[in-house]
Amino acid sequence: MIVRVRSKDGQLRFQVEASDDAAVLVAQIAEALHTDPSRLTLSDAPGSGGRAASELAGHTLEALGIKHGHMLFAEYEAAAAPAATSDAPPTAAPGASVQEHPIDVYWSRERGLIARARDAQFCRHGEKGMCDYCMPLEPYDVAYHTEHGIKHLSFHAYLRQQNIGVDTSASTSAYVPPLDEETYRVLTPCPSGQHAPWPAGICTKCQPSAITLQRQPYRMVDHVEFAHPALIEGLLDIWRKTATQRCGFLLGHYEPYPDVPMGIKAVVEAITEPPQAGDLDGLTLGWPWDEEALVQRVAGWCGLEIVGFLFTDLEPADPTHTNASQAGLVACKRHATSFFLSGQEALMAAQWQSMHKNACRWSRTGAFNSKFVTCVLSGNPEGVIDVAAYQVSGQAMGMVEADMLEASVHPTTVRVKPSADTRYVPDVFFRYKNEYKIDVKESAAPTFPVEYLLVTCTHGFPTDPNPRFLSHAFPIENRPGLHDQSLDAVLAQVRAWPHAVTDASAREALARWLSDWHLLLFLAKSELFSPEDMQGLCAAATTHDARDALERVLASPGWQTLVTMAQMQAPPTPSEAPAPSDEASPEASAASSIACPHCTFLNAPGSTDCDVCGLPLS
Repeated sequence: MIVRVRSKDGQLRFQVEASDDAAVLVAQIAEALHTDPSRLTLSDAPGSGGRAASELAGHTLEALGIKHGHMLFAEYEAAAAPAATSDAPPTAAPGASVQEHPIDVYWSRERGLIARARDAQFCRHGEKGMCDYCMPLEPYDVAYHTEHGIKHLSFHAYLRQQNIGVDTSASTSAYVPPLDEETYRVLTPCPSGQHAPWPAGICTKCQPSAITLQRQPYRMVDHVEFAHPALIEGLLDIWRKTATQRCGFLLGHYEPYPDVPMGIKAVVEAITEPPQAGDLDGLTLGWPWDEEALVQRVAGWCGLEIVGFLFTDLEPADPTHTNASQAGLVACKRHATSFFLSGQEALMAAQWQSMHKNACRWSRTGAFNSKFVTCVLSGNPEGVIDVAAYQVSGQAMGMVEADMLEASVHPTTVRVKPSADTRYVPDVFFRYKNEYKIDVKESAAPTFPVEYLLVTCTHGFPTDPNPRFLSHAFPIENRPGLHDQSLDAVLAQVRAWPHAVTDASAREALARWLSDWHLLLFLAKSELFSPEDMQGLCAAATTHDARDALERVLASPGWQTLVTMAQMQAPPTPSEAPAPSDEASPEASAASSIACPHCTFLNAPGSTDCDVCGLPLS
């Protein structure tokens, strides 16, 4: 039966049995309100005094007259919350304030209806009228999604379908968040309080229920957009040169996606590569990532965040390079009769998502699922290199957090771990239709298809690119021997900008050169710029402002230090023209120089190749 409890922090509901001792209910109430039973008083009416909760022990709920739907009123003094155990799921007080992502705040304020134009055949009213044929549709309308080939509801459309996300009472003290994260860990301590904590004891009150795997009907991110094709070319370049795989974290931001009702798209502006070692058929990732905090800090200054992870799985269609018809094509290793995301990759995606939870005020814990995406760069059935974007379900995240799953030797399946001394694994089932179109429920042990965990996202490139970073010439980090980052190269480039203060075209070229994610990260690691100077540098790099923002960069102590080092330490380069005569001006010298179209370095007149990047100037 359900017993309701109202307190100063809102209304709670507890599931108990009429034959349970009152101490069982008291323990659950005390845990939910973060107090001690000795500080708790329960009554049938507000302000009536009631009885101390400790006095109710030894009596069944039925004997106390507590029935299904009974309302109790709790008064208590708050106590310090106990330290969380590794087996206990995180909790947050109902109605607690949660700092949601701006994109979620945006959609929570919008109705999200699907507008329809007046039907010339069926509408019999005027231009300002409305009928069943032209009235707006709800964002979760099934017929609309089927007609437009949308496989999953957007997260906010799903909230509307479940009648969640439209009630403004979330800010009141009586609000109870309706969403619960998927958790399959044993509750520690047990709500009944009748036995020792797991693994010493377990009962129906604390053990997780059996799991029936279901395909998630919604997705947290509907579309992944790469701001510029150069982002993908950066990863393809190292594969073409070394034939080894590569990975990187996607840095970007979230925007509304108009092609899906109440949709969200992740716009990728940069790809940063952690330390790794690539192989022909895989890679080894250095973890923990020592530079992660710095990357997140610099990304934040650029208005970005980590939105996903991308890895390559590329192989020439003709490894022998003897078939001319297969030249330039890659093997299609991931398809409908093979796999799209292997079991090991799905578990990795679940771990990434668990590390990047989505703040949600509709959830009891203050977090629900994740907006983190996993992308694969591989060959499609036509042999063309393409991107595929995925997420894994909340069930996958919960099962991985409970240490229930492991990779199988076959990439299409995932193995369910057996229960152990410190790991309890409930029964896991999955449903499918057999050859007779009959719905069958089957045990997922020892393995089950990985497709039950996957959620697909669409991807693409903008028709009119407007990237946040304009340059991709600076060497990419963590590519020793192939793309070596050097302060000497930076200093040599800085030496080319003494006239940038007065020459407009040179200032624009300098602003473009600075608008490079890999350069910004390198300068941040060099510690030549203070955090304040780096914030100004990131602002100039992302706004492309060659006037006020760049002026603040040129006047900053960090830039002045860089200029001084360039003048003192950088070796002379062939691009340095002879000393100008008394009649020559810096502007005239700049006008005769040749700007590299790849890295914007100003080369000496008559040069054919860039002295910095080595590429041809024409």
